Amino acid sequence: MKRNYIKYGKKILALSLAAVLGAASLTTGCGQSSSTEASNKENSSSEAAEAGTEATAPVLTVWSDWGISDYFKDQGDAYYWKAIEEATGVDLQFIDSSGGKDALSILVGTDDLPDIIIEYDGTLPGGVQKMLADGSIVPLNDLMDAGKLPNFKAYLDSDPEADKLCKNDDGLYAWAPMIRKPDSPLVFNGNMIRQDWLDELGLQMPETIQEMEDTLLIFKEKKGCDAGFSFAYKNYDRIVNAYGICEGMYIGKDNKVHFGAIESEYLDFLTLFNRWMEMGILDPDGFTQEIDAFYAKIASGRTGLVWGNTGGELGKIETMKSENPEMDFQPAPNPVLNKGDVFPVDQSNYRVNSIGYMISSTCADMDAAARVIDYVYGEEGNMRANFGEEGVTYEMKDGKPVFTDLVLNNPEGLSIQKALSLYAGNNNKPFLVEKDMMLGNYALEVQKKSLEVWATPDAPVKKMPPLTMTAEEAQEYNSLMTDIQTYLDEFKLKFIMGTESLENYPHFVENIQKMNIDRAIEIQQAAYERYLAR
Repeated sequence: MKRNYIKYGKKILALSLAAVLGAASLTTGCGQSSSTEASNKENSSSEAAEAGTEATAPVLTVWSDWGISDYFKDQGDAYYWKAIEEATGVDLQFIDSSGGKDALSILVGTDDLPDIIIEYDGTLPGGVQKMLADGSIVPLNDLMDAGKLPNFKAYLDSDPEADKLCKNDDGLYAWAPMIRKPDSPLVFNGNMIRQDWLDELGLQMPETIQEMEDTLLIFKEKKGCDAGFSFAYKNYDRIVNAYGICEGMYIGKDNKVHFGAIESEYLDFLTLFNRWMEMGILDPDGFTQEIDAFYAKIASGRTGLVWGNTGGELGKIETMKSENPEMDFQPAPNPVLNKGDVFPVDQSNYRVNSIGYMISSTCADMDAAARVIDYVYGEEGNMRANFGEEGVTYEMKDGKPVFTDLVLNNPEGLSIQKALSLYAGNNNKPFLVEKDMMLGNYALEVQKKSLEVWATPDAPVKKMPPLTMTAEEAQEYNSLMTDIQTYLDEFKLKFIMGTESLENYPHFVENIQKMNIDRAIEIQQAAYERYLAR
């Protein structure tokens, strides 16, 4: 189907902002029966057939800021979306999303919303639940009850944990999101260390905070490493977590909400980083540096321990070996305080990711939109969204899909992820993600190894699950936390850099308490209890 690249609305045309390109983690999920797919494809033409007229494909507009712009100016021309159009009998016309979230903000609350929206929760004005409460999007419940989303509903019925994460406290499904399979790896980032330096200096892989400190000191002395532990985007959480807390809100061993920055263990963390700063083994730029500066330090041998992602930094570092072949970064175990301890904070992502399909309240054809959304949750659509096109990007061997050389050794030099995306769509999309797809996307053994090294299956302390606050709660909570977070960000750096004495930490805690952190915790606790009761 030939379609035009629609410039959707004069307001969007006025925007000149760069497109927002997200970096979500590669994840895994599972498929469903294809029994409904043939009937779904026929539904669009059944009424016309009964009337003896020729059916025309419904036309739906789609917002998605996750295209493959290098190859397709119009996302609708991608092989992935063409396959979905063919399977569902719906003509999808992708609107101009070059204005990013600002352009979407203009559309929300107007009659110009596209029929289907594919976006991250955090990109939407106020989040997906606010859009649902405001009436910008419709809950999927009625469509599910009417049998219009049979694959999606069947999957949620089979997976109570995912179902709990997909709905809000009122039992409403605002969207159909990306869902990870229960046996999927859920930790995709952690610390990485120069294994070649460890081998050269006769050192063991550090397992405790003290061993890490000792190793960084030796790196500094023997390798001239002036930014021993480095990171970008403030990613130092594994060190904080070693003390059994998170810096912000988290669920403690008592199954209650806590705010880590006011707990005694946070002072232990600040003391450690302050000491590392004085020793010259902590990168002073880590709290503010951009990714290019971070990579430059890695390439020049200025750092020996870094934080990174399996599919991002770890893969990027491997490409640096062409100019530094001896460099060998390996995933380091999550550090503990005492030898033999279990790392205390679960680093796992929740199985339902924060990107999904939404149907706007002004959608021209709800049934057609439901067919499009439901397709990827069925067996045929699941295979397409994970592995692309059989015989092109994958072949079945011994009952399992195996990627072809078009993906693994692309003749145009495309990465595995890019080559696959032409046929299976961008990985930042709603679908049931298969474990085999995720593992197949990681070409390097060190990437596969990281998934095992960084896993935290027995950690008792948990990160906050996706909660639903009422409009009043959200307004009050955001007002409180804006000031608290600003104050925290300012003073933690002062403590670490030594411009503020650690003896003043009790006064720091007192000030945060005066800013009503207890009320913020109370709001989160109430939302958490509602979540548990879903």
